Amino acid sequence: MPTVTAIKPALATGISDRAFRLFCVLVLHTDGEWVRVQDVADDCNLTNHQVRAPLAELRKADMVESRRVYEQGSQGRPTWHTHFRLAPATNSEAAA
Repeated sequence: MPTVTAIKPALATGISDRAFRLFCVLVLHTDGEWVRVQDVADDCNLTNHQVRAPLAELRKADMVESRRVYEQGSQGRPTWHTHFRLAPATNSEAAA
């Protein structure tokens, strides 16, 4: 069963339009699983660098959480990738 997350509380947080757009992508397309920065950027038709500041805004507002994973990159070398997902508090507030 998909998790229900309300978008209305995000409207009152004072985040930028781009951060809200990224939040909506996470709500609509991820079901709470971890997603790479590049995947979110691709979904929003933005570059990897254009989504980093809005994702930092969402993290600061405790709307998403992040983790760094050391994994194989696209060119075959091990590298660090940052993954994001909706914060558990965001999902639990929406379900209440």
